[in-house]
Amino acid sequence: MRTNRVKPSYDYIVVGAGTAGCVLAHRLSESGKHSVLLLEHGGDDRNWILQMPAGLRSAFKPTSKYNYWFKTTPQAHLNGREIDQPRGRALGGSSSINGMTFLRGNPRDYDDWATVEGCKGWSYADCLPYFKKFERRDGEADDYRSSTGMVGVKTQTDLNPLNAAFLEAGQQAGHALTQDVNGYAQEGVSRFEMSVENGYRSSSARAYLHSQKKRANLDIVTGVKVLRILTKNGSAVGVEFAKGRKIQIVEAHSEVIMSAGVFGTPQILMLSGIGPEDHLREHGIDVVCNAPMLGENLQDHLEAHVQIETDKQVSLNKYLKPHLMLWAGMQWFGWKGGVAAVNQCHVGAFLRSDPEVTHPNIQFHFFPILFGDNWIPDPNKNGYRLGAGTMRPESRGTVRLASADPNDAPLIDPNYLATERDRYEMRQGLKLARALLAQPAFADFYSREDLPGKHVQSDAELDAFIRHDASSAYHPCGTARMGADGDERAVVDLELNFRGINNLRIVDASVIPAMPSANINACVFMIAEKAADLILGKAPLLPQHVTYQQNGLKS
Repeated sequence: MRTNRVKPSYDYIVVGAGTAGCVLAHRLSESGKHSVLLLEHGGDDRNWILQMPAGLRSAFKPTSKYNYWFKTTPQAHLNGREIDQPRGRALGGSSSINGMTFLRGNPRDYDDWATVEGCKGWSYADCLPYFKKFERRDGEADDYRSSTGMVGVKTQTDLNPLNAAFLEAGQQAGHALTQDVNGYAQEGVSRFEMSVENGYRSSSARAYLHSQKKRANLDIVTGVKVLRILTKNGSAVGVEFAKGRKIQIVEAHSEVIMSAGVFGTPQILMLSGIGPEDHLREHGIDVVCNAPMLGENLQDHLEAHVQIETDKQVSLNKYLKPHLMLWAGMQWFGWKGGVAAVNQCHVGAFLRSDPEVTHPNIQFHFFPILFGDNWIPDPNKNGYRLGAGTMRPESRGTVRLASADPNDAPLIDPNYLATERDRYEMRQGLKLARALLAQPAFADFYSREDLPGKHVQSDAELDAFIRHDASSAYHPCGTARMGADGDERAVVDLELNFRGINNLRIVDASVIPAMPSANINACVFMIAEKAADLILGKAPLLPQHVTYQQNGLKS
């Protein structure tokens, strides 16, 4: 399917081969009736760094060719720090470099999309069939889960002693042990699933592209820089892109679909003259369509950390010793087994900061690793880290052009912790994290608190630590939010059509109206599967009405 030759025209052009783009390329071409062109700036993902789950560390280096490694603008509420915003630069996009933690979010999130956000047709009952459509769970299927989809998902059954201690400590602290965090109940401590199968990362490229035979009606071109979307008489008619020094134009008979991600989609559209008119004119760009809300509504999860050092040889740090790294590599290359064949976050929690909160608003990622600066572990130390962050932040930011040069990175301003509620919930998260790690289950694994440190106790001291320590959990979304007719905040309608330009659609994390209460990769898979039916004019899958836990009660 990969080619360096591009035909003059296609029915559908998909810009960006990330999580959503790979799904769309497969679904739009699988009938054989439609010609599809998938354009990707990055390269092929079939390298061990991206296929091996433990290769994450290499993909996350700022020098990696598979990572854009964006930075935010200086953040006013984080001591003026520029926060890392890595994004995938290969087939599969960020699903090829993420932490592989597979979480859907809380069912209430999607019901709130339909009611609070006005996105009729996107309730949990509407979305659940599409979650199940893409999911191939290593376990039994039920009303909530599927084992027949495209994306392999598994749970780590053989837990590290620290991971086991976390689950026990959570129960000692009075929290429920959740059996399936992606099923009926989210709240409590639980095993986290991972998008890993048979020792390989379950990226969208692996699941939807490499698993398929070559199709004459699907062309995939990597190493291209999309310069602009071409429009005529208010309709998208094609794209202009550069491959090397050659500029090419290709036409779209039916639609141009933007799947370039939460940062790339608004940037490309603005460079095409589509966006806030005053901002476009600042950069000398002719206005094709005034879309004042494009690039607004940026949301992201922030996380601060409690870290404990132990003198017991129980953490994953030991695997960074040369001889154990060699053995881990031999296991993976030999039979796709060993510690390199899984991700690093196997347990966590979803808790509420206050009893009156409708559903869990603080997420906890547990890592049986002691990290140093820039998330680099020390092979000579041992310990564990618990990240805590607010799930539904009030703060909203923006994505803007730095210049009219497509090679310049966009200006990314998440505006982290801009509200007192967000700051309060981050403090509560650290307090809950400390309480959990202070339980008897961790007593044998405790030497000292490395972060924040015992000297940090008061709210003011916790706030100061958060400003110094907090980092992105890498879940940005919302820069082209969907909404109903008459919703002035909406960039696309409820079928993800761009408002103001015909035959132009957005399908990626940009369209999310309000953040799911979890990592967002599974959500984007779901959106793409549902969007494929919308684009092809298929009847949507029938809603599936199931109950779910809400403040301990059935919905």
